[in-house]
Amino acid sequence: MRRFFLIFLTINLLGCSAITAVNQRSYIDVKLIGVWEGEYVEESGTVKRWTQIRNADGTYTIDFSFTGLNGTVRNFTESGKWWIKGSLFYEVALPQEGRPDKYQYSFKKKECVSFVLVESDELAEGSGNYEFSECLVTDSPPATIGGSI
Repeated sequence: MRRFFLIFLTINLLGCSAITAVNQRSYIDVKLIGVWEGEYVEESGTVKRWTQIRNADGTYTIDFSFTGLNGTVRNFTESGKWWIKGSLFYEVALPQEGRPDKYQYSFKKKECVSFVLVESDELAEGSGNYEFSECLVTDSPPATIGGSI
């Protein structure tokens, strides 16, 4: 009976570690694929607006527009990779330097997702203090012509 118990315990422990390993694999959350728009107002009054395209292959492009209090506008584009691991959203701009930004994310409305910064080496805002939402504009990004299958 003791031997049976030890075998049973060993199988259960191995099974639990396998489940944990599966839960920690990176994947793409299909609900995040598409064209999204967001806006964030900094404490300084600068308004950040962006349109982000998240692709099914884990790549993204963001077109930013920052408008200062004096009306000056600064536009730029960022590209990189995104994925989900555990319950966190990861994003890293390319060329890949440093660690990815990590966010908690949740869908509070059907077509909108909220993000809360968990960790970042690059952003000036502190973890937990940087929150924003994006709303879906188009379900799936436009197809790229000429890409290999």
